[in-house]
Amino acid sequence: MTRSPETTQNLGARLRASWLDLALGALGAGLPVFLWWIGSHTTTFVPPIGEVIRAIPDFVTGEDIWPDVLVTIERVAGSLAIALILGFAAAYVMHRGGLWGRVVDRYVGLMLGVPSTIAALLALYVFKRSEVGVYFVVSIITFPFVALTLLQGLRSADRRLDEMGDVYRLSTPQRLRHVAVPHLVPYTFAAVRNEYAHAWKVVVLAELFAVNSGMGARFARAFDRFRIVDAMLWLIIFMIILLGTEYLLLLPSERRVLRWRGSGMEGNR
Repeated sequence: MTRSPETTQNLGARLRASWLDLALGALGAGLPVFLWWIGSHTTTFVPPIGEVIRAIPDFVTGEDIWPDVLVTIERVAGSLAIALILGFAAAYVMHRGGLWGRVVDRYVGLMLGVPSTIAALLALYVFKRSEVGVYFVVSIITFPFVALTLLQGLRSADRRLDEMGDVYRLSTPQRLRHVAVPHLVPYTFAAVRNEYAHAWKVVVLAELFAVNSGMGARFARAFDRFRIVDAMLWLIIFMIILLGTEYLLLLPSERRVLRWRGSGMEGNR
């Protein structure tokens, strides 16, 4: 079986794109390590790479670090779930318009400009050192971005879907279940991926101010005691969990759930 010139050309383009992605990924991974190496040789407060690597076995085998890692992951997941629920509700109300749509739109616009630090300090003042404060901070900071992404999805929906709902006299819950939610699945994944890293940063910041547990609190404790190696190890764990979840969980889940879109496009060719 011989390949057509067009197929060979497409295969070559894909190979070049794969090699380019691999090279850019290696550059992105190697540049921070290179800067770390320079910093460790030109300053006294950046620990050498070898010293940090030698400390990894004792650090990861310590039983006291994993409860803080797990509680931070729990806070990120719970806060994102709350942000998704609030964001979907806000997007739906804004899409429907009317008085409440304008009210919610103004509130979302206001929350977009609130700095994370101000929200964390506000939560510390209102909730004291309570677990609720962390969920509050992350939810109110991330949900406006989720709402705007889902609102774009609702506005891009085919008007004929609404007309179909009118013809079949679908109730509001039925419209949500059979029309809005399936259409918003790609936008929901986009919102989760965009706000996942944002939620991690806000959670760690909130843990610095509002609670005495979690990765943020442990990092601040190590930094305050000038245990720079431990602080670097907490940063490494933070990056591994963040990137590992992104590329090993979120991206594969998105491809699996949305694989029907690619098969549908191929079937229409």
